[in-house]
Amino acid sequence: YKRVGKKVKPIPGTFPQTAQVNKQFPHNPFQNLIPLTPYPLEFILNGRLTHKHMVSLNINSQGFLLSKEVKLFQHVMNLNQETLAFKETNRGTFKELCFTSYIIPTVPHVPWEYKNIPIPPGICQKVIELLKSKINTRVYELSQSAYCSRWFCVLKKNGKLRLVHNLQLLNKISI
Repeated sequence: YKRVGKKVKPIPGTFPQTAQVNKQFPHNPFQNLIPLTPYPLEFILNGRLTHKHMVSLNINSQGFLLSKEVKLFQHVMNLNQETLAFKETNRGTFKELCFTSYIIPTVPHVPWEYKNIPIPPGICQKVIELLKSKINTRVYELSQSAYCSRWFCVLKKNGKLRLVHNLQLLNKISI
């Protein structure tokens, strides 16, 4: 929790036309849709979508759906299972063919380079593995920028690491 005086807010202004994300689909995405059958098959375990995942979706917890509707939902999920990410490695990004890169508009400023909070030697190897996995899944990109923002690692209750980024400096200059 921060007091109002310590909060950092983005600079008010109009979003520049040059920074807008444009979508351009090379073809009509609805052309390749598989038509739905009025009589879907029973859910079959294959690929990313497992029985455990289907149960975790909690489809008909209130009992509002008919059994045919539940089967249809499971069928649609099964057809589109490549779009689901139950693991970090399954996450993807939007295709650059369809969407332009995101640009963060800023006001003129001097680039900053701050040192991070030191990583304890006991978790250093885990942090390196976490960073490599983020790069492999394209959550992070390799960069040679003039900027270096502070970040640190927190050990969660389940034993996993969480990276925390301090973006206050970016908020001060972004529109």
